[in-house]
Amino acid sequence: MMASLFTFAIIAILILIAPYVSKLTKIPIVVVEIVLGALGYYFGIFKHSEGLTIVAEVGFLFLMFLCGMEVDLRGFKQLGKEFLKKAGMYFLVLYVVATSAVLILKLPPIYIAAFPVMSLGMIMALIKDYGKNMPWLDLALKIGIIGELVSIAVLVIINGSYSYGLTIELYKTLAVLLLFLLVIVGLFQLGKILFWWFPNLKLFIMPYNDENNQDIRFSMMLFFGLIVIVMWLGLEIVLGAFLAGMVVATFFPYKHELVHKLNDIGFGFFVPLFFVHVGSTLDLSLVLHTPSLLAHGAFIVVGMISLRLVSATIAFRKYFKNAKNTVLFALSDSMPLTFLVATAALGLQLGAMDQNTYYSFLLAAIFEGVIFTILIKVIYVFWKVPHRPKKKP
Repeated sequence: MMASLFTFAIIAILILIAPYVSKLTKIPIVVVEIVLGALGYYFGIFKHSEGLTIVAEVGFLFLMFLCGMEVDLRGFKQLGKEFLKKAGMYFLVLYVVATSAVLILKLPPIYIAAFPVMSLGMIMALIKDYGKNMPWLDLALKIGIIGELVSIAVLVIINGSYSYGLTIELYKTLAVLLLFLLVIVGLFQLGKILFWWFPNLKLFIMPYNDENNQDIRFSMMLFFGLIVIVMWLGLEIVLGAFLAGMVVATFFPYKHELVHKLNDIGFGFFVPLFFVHVGSTLDLSLVLHTPSLLAHGAFIVVGMISLRLVSATIAFRKYFKNAKNTVLFALSDSMPLTFLVATAALGLQLGAMDQNTYYSFLLAAIFEGVIFTILIKVIYVFWKVPHRPKKKP
C-alpha cells in the first residue's frame, strides 16, 4: 500500500512539471508526459504496480469519454450529403491503400487498423493554437470525429478477429456489436422523444443550479455503467466510454460548465497519468541499443502521413483551394497519439505484434507529436500561397 502511494506521489510530481517542460521546449504536452514516464521508470524513480495499471486504464477510458463528448450527433445532420460523400471517399481510399500496402509489404494484419487510426486529442490541441476557422483544421475536426468512431469499430473487429479467429465466435461478436449499436441508436431516438415530451426531465437529471454536482455524478454513472455493459457483451470497452461521452454531449448541451469540469478532472490527473504510464512501458535501454526500432518507428510515421496525403488529395482536392491546406490537413490528421498507443497496446495484448513492434509504435507516436506539430507551424508561417486575381466578367 505504501509503495503504491509513493508511486502515485512521484507520478503526480511528473504530471505537475510536464506543462512547464512543454512550454519551455514547445513539445506537445502528451509527448512530454510519455517521455517523463519513460525516463522516470528507466532511472528507477517509480515502479509498476497493479494499482497504477488499473488507474492508468481508467485514465485512458476517461480520455475516450472526453473525446466522445466532442461528438454531438445532431451536428452530423448539418454536414450535408456532399460532405459525407467526400468523407466516405476519404476513408475508403485510406483503408484500401492501407490494406494494399500491408499485403504488398507482408506486414502483420494489425497494421491495417494502425495505419489509418484517428484520434481527436491532438486535433483539439491544434484548435487551441490556430482556431476552428482554419479550413484545414475545421475539416480535420469533422473527419476526426467520424474517424474516431471508425477506429473504435475497427478495434472491436480486430479484437474479435485475434481473440476468436475466423470462427463462429467472431461472427457472434460482430452480430452482438451490430445489435448493440442498433439498440443504442434506438435509445437515442427514444431519448429525443422522451425529452421532447418531458423537457423538465433533463433539468431533473442535470439541473442548472447544481449545488450537489449532480451532473458529474450522472456522468460518472453513465461512464462506468456503459463500460460494464460493453464488457459484459464481450466488446471493446473503449466503445462504452466513448458512447457515454456522446450521450452527455447530445442530450445535455446546455451544461457548458460540465465539459470544463470533466476536462479539469481528466486532463488534470487521470489522462496525464495514463500517458506517463505508457511512457514507463517503453524500455529505453533496449531502444538506445536497437537502432532498428527507431527506423521502424520512422517507417510507421512515413506510412501514416503518406496514406493521408494520397487520400486527402483524392477526396478533397476540390474542397481545398491549394496544396498548402491539403498538406496541413494531412499532417493534423496524422497524430492519433492516444489511439495509436491504444492500438499498439491491444496488439501486444492479443499477440498481434511482438514487444519490439510495440516499442516502434510508441516511438512513432512520439515522433509524430514532435515532428508534425513543428512542420505544421513551419508550413503555416512560411508557405505563402499567391492570391489569384479574380477574372473580370
